[in-house]
Amino acid sequence: MKRIWIVVLIGLGVAGIVIILSGHQGIQIIQDTTYQYEKSIEQEFTQMKKGKTGQPLYEVYHDLPVIDVHNHSVEYFHMMESRNMNHVKSVKELWQQYGIDHTVLFGDVSEPSAIQTDRLSWRYYQEYPDLIYPSFAGIPLEKGKNGVEKVQEQLEKGYLNVGEIYAASRFSPSANVRWKGEHPYSGVLPEIYEVVAEYTTPIMLHIDPPRGKNMSYFRRALTNHPETLFIFAHGNVYTSPKKFENLLADYDNLYIDFFAGFTQYNESSQYKLRDFVPVIEKYPNQFMLGSDSGVEIGIEKSYQAMYELIDQLTPATAVKVAYQNYERLIEEQPFTKYQKNRIQELAEELMIENKTYRLNKHKANELIFELSN
Repeated sequence: MKRIWIVVLIGLGVAGIVIILSGHQGIQIIQDTTYQYEKSIEQEFTQMKKGKTGQPLYEVYHDLPVIDVHNHSVEYFHMMESRNMNHVKSVKELWQQYGIDHTVLFGDVSEPSAIQTDRLSWRYYQEYPDLIYPSFAGIPLEKGKNGVEKVQEQLEKGYLNVGEIYAASRFSPSANVRWKGEHPYSGVLPEIYEVVAEYTTPIMLHIDPPRGKNMSYFRRALTNHPETLFIFAHGNVYTSPKKFENLLADYDNLYIDFFAGFTQYNESSQYKLRDFVPVIEKYPNQFMLGSDSGVEIGIEKSYQAMYELIDQLTPATAVKVAYQNYERLIEEQPFTKYQKNRIQELAEELMIENKTYRLNKHKANELIFELSN
């Protein structure tokens, strides 16, 4: 008989639910979605900041974990991995140079070609699970095109992020993608929001222009789906700090993918990084950093700008924005039915007995990769 124990853990830096499933083929699988972080990282950050002596900021803060939550470069990554490209710096070398610990990696968005780049994202996640969080964006949003079923299939498989989804776009260079939405509540988007909430997986939305009808429908989505984790892609692009503050005051299920490179280096920006610091400090749990693959400015400037923002934040806020806010979204995703069944199958094939696994979704993925090799 299968027995189930549920343990609720609440403590300093720890919050989550542990569900123990036992009684199958001599292995025990523990559903562990707790998130724990090292409080000492704030003190370490303070020491890094004090140690500045004129070197580039990415060197000053190199030991600070940083997650790039928005990167389209999977095709370039594939090219670097599959060809002899020794004459140029590889993507992994750039990550190492700029201290990027994890990257949410995908490719094309909201069009059929994204299906292939989604596959590449998963492929390289299997090879580099210590560097990559896989995302997918090849989803038709029109009703009757199986978009909702596709989202569920991908999340069940083990993808950790949805997007970037073009919920609305008029001025973007990619505004003509085939599968974009009319607005953030059009087509099957409301149904998709329900599915991603069931999996506790974030969904990243591209919304341009970020005003008028688009923002009205976005507010409807945020209101009607309070359990859904929304990431507003490059939310600071052509958006004022005041608009941020109004949104964040109303919705704690909203996260801002902050494209620091745009604000710092794109001549179209009307604001400076310092203009956003007060609102980031006011809502420190709801900001994260994205490079957007350095669109219009280059990836290295995009990475540099991340650190230029981090350098202006207090230690507690800096570590949250740099990695903890997004890392929490990863760690709190439970493993899926498919993952559990696959682990049980592999354990039986390998005759594993008397073994206990404490897993969330991404740890279940890593275990499956390990047992499959």
